[in-house]
Amino acid sequence: MGGNEVRFVHLADTHLGYSAYRKIGSDGINLREKDIYKAFIAAIDYILEKKPDFVIHAGDLFDSVRPTNRAITIALEQLLRLSKARIPTIIIAGNHETPKLKETGHIFRLFDHLDYIYPVYRGAEKIDLEVDGKKISIHAIPHCREKEDFSESLKSAAPDSLSDYNILVTHGAIQAIQVFKMNEFNEYIIPISLISKGFDYVALGHYHGFTRIKNNIVYSGSTERMSFSESREQKGIVDVRISSSTITDFIPLPTRNMIEIGPIDCKDLKPREIIERIKEKIGNRDFRDSIVRLSLTNVDPAIYKSIDFSSINNIFSRAMHFEIRHSIGKEPEQIVPTDIMIADLLTEFEKFLRRGDYKDKDILLEIGKRYIRQAEGEE
Repeated sequence: MGGNEVRFVHLADTHLGYSAYRKIGSDGINLREKDIYKAFIAAIDYILEKKPDFVIHAGDLFDSVRPTNRAITIALEQLLRLSKARIPTIIIAGNHETPKLKETGHIFRLFDHLDYIYPVYRGAEKIDLEVDGKKISIHAIPHCREKEDFSESLKSAAPDSLSDYNILVTHGAIQAIQVFKMNEFNEYIIPISLISKGFDYVALGHYHGFTRIKNNIVYSGSTERMSFSESREQKGIVDVRISSSTITDFIPLPTRNMIEIGPIDCKDLKPREIIERIKEKIGNRDFRDSIVRLSLTNVDPAIYKSIDFSSINNIFSRAMHFEIRHSIGKEPEQIVPTDIMIADLLTEFEKFLRRGDYKDKDILLEIGKRYIRQAEGEE
């Protein structure tokens, strides 16, 4: 590494504690939850091998406000590895782990006592580091309970003229030519003008796909796949070097295969012909331990009821999880059979109101939010 070069690793959206599909390993732990932990540990392994000057985690370390003891233990074990290696690590809070009420304690308080670990969750902070005689200023803006506080922090953020390098780290949906959003209830939309202020690098979290909005404005993406919308994306972390220019190398992490098959047009096909078409589509592919979704379109309802699903399930019997999505028209709508995953209750309730023809939707939403928070123990 050159004398003027600064090197760090940027990751985000590790979502420790996430689980899906109800598939349990011999140790009693959900298999997808274990996948999430494996990806995070692999990221830490890479960091310890390469020994960068520092690490930036751009939010959603955890999948929820109240992570399980297992998720907390994994996080502490891995952060302790970085602490013992004396690698400064900045972690900002994302929308998934930020409590909606002020009275609810923040899980990041557990990290306050760790050497070389800088949890940022109370509000915007500027963390100054020294690397080979160079001053690095990291302007960290976590997700806030109130959107106004978040917006004001972004507006106020500006490079420190006395620093050699300035890095902004935040968590939200950047609005550029497109909006890089996850369609979550409590995500914040960030106009790109608020982060384009001459920072040497902008480390972003929230959007799960690795994306270079500009050469030095980057989403690292999530470290594992959370839905089939991410099935074609590689998952990993970003190795960043800054000197006279910015170089960002995407480092893939080992993840479980997630495979989409189809859509297969079933118009005018008989049940047996549909199964033959499926076999032709998959060829000799090996689905061992994979997550697989099969999409069928233009399926006549009477024909669908006559399909021998046991034959289809046998084809995919080695998959970790298999589901079928079908539709009468061209766009698949229904998933059968499946372990349906839903978002958090507030997000699902908002979607429910949006789909229906209800009066006073804003009032209903506020009432619903209050009851959901009471049920979750936040009020």
